[in-house]
Amino acid sequence: MFCYKIYNMEKIIIKVTEKPNKDPEKIIKWFCIVFGLSDEEEKNNIETQILKKFIMNAENRNNGITSSDLKFNKPIPKSTVIYHLNRFISSGLIIKKGRKYYLRATNLLKAIEEIEYDINKEFKKMLDIALDFDKLMINYQKKIRKIKKLHN
Repeated sequence: MFCYKIYNMEKIIIKVTEKPNKDPEKIIKWFCIVFGLSDEEEKNNIETQILKKFIMNAENRNNGITSSDLKFNKPIPKSTVIYHLNRFISSGLIIKKGRKYYLRATNLLKAIEEIEYDINKEFKKMLDIALDFDKLMINYQKKIRKIKKLHN
């Protein structure tokens, strides 16, 4: 059984797309597409570069990456880098501790497993609330029927 710490995953977008071939660059790009962080037309986009850097640094858990540490093929304003890092945080792939950012786990597989755990937990909560709601509606409808019988 896995034990996970829940992070500030605000929302998750999962796009359905074809499975990538076994090219590591295409797989990283595929994860960015699937999580709604980039689209298929973009080539060597900032999201793919960010995810690649975090995957390469993931096992080195003691050394996070600051927004200033991220270097790209072309100059990118720090505000743009932080914007994209925040999108990764919202997706649940990256976490922030202090000024440093980290891949959520020591490798991509574990990060995806943790996200799956969080999603399942949220779906369980939704199922419980839906069940409670349905019970409330049944009771409400019974009360309405009783009131209608009394007034007829």
